[in-house]
Amino acid sequence: MRWLAATFTPLVVFASAQVMAADLPVPPGPAAYAPTPVAGWSGFYIGANVGGGMSRAHSEFSVAGATFATADTDLWGPAGGVQAGYNWQSGALLVGVETDFQWSNLKGSLGVQCAVCGPATNAAIEHDLEWFGTARGRLGYAAGGWLAYVTGGYAYGRAGLNATATGGGVTATLSQGAVQNGWTLGGGTEIALAPHWSARLEYLYVDLGTFTNTIAVAGLPPVSDRTRLQMNVTRVGVNYRF
Repeated sequence: MRWLAATFTPLVVFASAQVMAADLPVPPGPAAYAPTPVAGWSGFYIGANVGGGMSRAHSEFSVAGATFATADTDLWGPAGGVQAGYNWQSGALLVGVETDFQWSNLKGSLGVQCAVCGPATNAAIEHDLEWFGTARGRLGYAAGGWLAYVTGGYAYGRAGLNATATGGGVTATLSQGAVQNGWTLGGGTEIALAPHWSARLEYLYVDLGTFTNTIAVAGLPPVSDRTRLQMNVTRVGVNYRF
C-alpha cells in the first residue's frame, strides 16, 4: 500500500495545481494592430485647381495661298479653374470621367514682314488663349490612400489674335477669336487627406488643332495667318468627394 500512496500522491498534487492554474486570470496579450482605414475613391467629386501653361503656336503666313513666312510663338501664363467627375472603383482598379473648365492668361507675340504684299507690310501679332476646358476619361490604380492615373479625351478653348499691320502708309488693327476643338492626354497622382478631401498633381498635353485668321490692310492683299496651337499644362488641385 505504501508504494501505491507514493505513486498516486504526486499525481494528485500535480492535477490539483493544474486545476488551480486554470482558475487564475490570464493576463491580456498585446492589442491587435488595427490598420488605418483607406478612403475609397468611388462616387462624385468636385474641386478647384491652379497652375500654368506653356504653349507653342506655329504660324504659316500666306498671301493668295502662297506661304511667304513661318514663325513659332511661345505663349506663357497662369491658368486655374474647377473640375467635377465620377469614379468607379473595384479593388485597386479605378475608372472615371471628369470635366474641367479653366480661365487662362497665356499670351505670346511676334513680328512678321510681308515683302510680297506690294508695299512692304509689317505686322505685330499677339496670340492668346482666353479659356479652355476638357472632358476626359480616367484609368487609375489605387492603393494605400494613393491614386495614380492616366487621362485623355476631348479639349476645347477660345484662341484669340490681336494684330496691328502697317503698309503703304496705312495702318489696320484686328482682333479675332474663335472656339477651337481638339484633344488632350495626360496623367496625375492624388492622395487622400481626410475622409472626403484629396489633393492632386496633374499634367495635360492639349492640342487645339489648326485655325486661320486673316489680316487685311486697305489697298493691300489680305494676309492669312494659319496657326496650330499646342499646350502643356501643369496644375495642382483639391477635390471634395461626396
